[in-house]
Amino acid sequence: MPNYAHPGIYVQEVPSTRSIQGASTSVAAFVGITEKGPVNQPTLITSWNAFQRLFGGFIWFGFTPWAVYEFFLEGGTACYVVRTDTGSGKAATTSLGSTTVTAASPGVWGNTILVNIANSVPTSGNANTPSPIFSLQVAVDAATIDAVTDLTKVDLPTQLMVSFVRQNGLAATTVAGKSCYVLESFSGCTDTGPGFVTRINSNSMFIRVASSDGKRPDNTSAPKALTGGVAASNQLSLSVNTLSTVQSLSLLAVPDSVTLTDSSNKSNQAAQGTLINLDLQFCEGLTSLFYAVDPPFGLDVSGITSFKSGAGATTGGNGTALNSGYGALYYPWLWIFNPIAALNVPVPPSGPVLGRYAYTDANVGVYKSPAGVNDGALRSVVAVNLALTDSDQDMLNPNGINAVRNQINYGNVIWGARTLSQDSQWIYVSIRRLFIYVEQSLKNSLQWVVFERNDQPLWSSVTRDITAFLTTLWQQGGLFGASAAEAFFVTCDASNNPPETRQLGQLYIDIGLAPVYPAEFVIIRITQKTAGPDSGS
Repeated sequence: MPNYAHPGIYVQEVPSTRSIQGASTSVAAFVGITEKGPVNQPTLITSWNAFQRLFGGFIWFGFTPWAVYEFFLEGGTACYVVRTDTGSGKAATTSLGSTTVTAASPGVWGNTILVNIANSVPTSGNANTPSPIFSLQVAVDAATIDAVTDLTKVDLPTQLMVSFVRQNGLAATTVAGKSCYVLESFSGCTDTGPGFVTRINSNSMFIRVASSDGKRPDNTSAPKALTGGVAASNQLSLSVNTLSTVQSLSLLAVPDSVTLTDSSNKSNQAAQGTLINLDLQFCEGLTSLFYAVDPPFGLDVSGITSFKSGAGATTGGNGTALNSGYGALYYPWLWIFNPIAALNVPVPPSGPVLGRYAYTDANVGVYKSPAGVNDGALRSVVAVNLALTDSDQDMLNPNGINAVRNQINYGNVIWGARTLSQDSQWIYVSIRRLFIYVEQSLKNSLQWVVFERNDQPLWSSVTRDITAFLTTLWQQGGLFGASAAEAFFVTCDASNNPPETRQLGQLYIDIGLAPVYPAEFVIIRITQKTAGPDSGS
């Protein structure tokens, strides 16, 4: 109490309503392989250019850069990137004189890459005599690609390379006497050294080059193979755990989890399923993260259904079923356009999907499903890896697998809005994320209540502040009801705070919300009207 000791005017500041600030819902975290950057250190990124400066460019068989690129392209504005440790993984390499050529990312995929150096302008005499202007070609053996007749019988690196060649309609050509598919070609290179290195490393998604003396690489009499590539032993779960100290995160993607399995090795799908479940448990523990899950590449509808249920994960078909309200599975893989190489590239769906999450949150609200022909439109996606039919989705939707489909007149769109949960309360993405939003907003904004006197004035203040927050949310369309009383309730009084709980230092606030469910099934009922006399006559 103030001490009024002498006559005069005394000024007192009386606490007013403390507004509850809405928690962030569209800041994503991407965990996986990048070309460079700090390892296991969450780094805030606000643009694709910022990502390139810190983590490098596009790399083959490293899906995190593509996911971040698509996130920003589809509407995202901020994300954290965690580069994972690739462990014992090694990138394939070869030498061309003083120039070293290395695969852009670790893995056995690099062992299939061929490089060829030749004069751009023919010279008199020996064609292998270096000239000031030369070309570099990155290729794969045509015989290796043409031998694949069933993608489900080969490993993931081969699946992706074969799909890349065929999707882009590449034609076999003779390179230094060998039949190849040319993946990238750089002509008009000069022996200036740094200029050549910068050009290749900035534009190639398959290789990186380094020169020890700045001289041009030696000509090759035949395409030279990269060798020594070893698959990365990614510590993805360890990298995900570093996010526990990052504030304001709400979305998660682990694009490089897809490198653990593929359609040719169903017995090993447990590896990816186990990793996904670990990350789902991490999200559930934080109660603030929502995980966009990527499927293995190349699975058919039956295969992805089995993967989600765990039936196809191991020989016994057990142990890796995906069941959580804190994640959603999207299918199939998508093809996007690489603006540098002018070619289409296969990517897991999480990057563009989370971009639409962020777009929907900003333009409507977290309570709106990030799906449909408007909010779910993936305008940067040029194709889906598997065209799905209504019959296909009859199998996917009840199993909590969100389809990405090509809809006539609308293009490629997210056509599903379900979580992985078997609990009917949490089967919709928008419902789960709405409750995450409300919970985190209250948790962040009610910290002032801790250690306050647990009495009627405190109860009244808490009820007032929460009611104001939820009223605004209802007015925005986030809650269902013709009135605020129908949309929510807040109870914080003697009825739920009896003396025995107050003596324990506990304050209970009971809140009930009436969420707006998505109109997932639109049924138009039409009946035949019998003609009769005009009712007005």
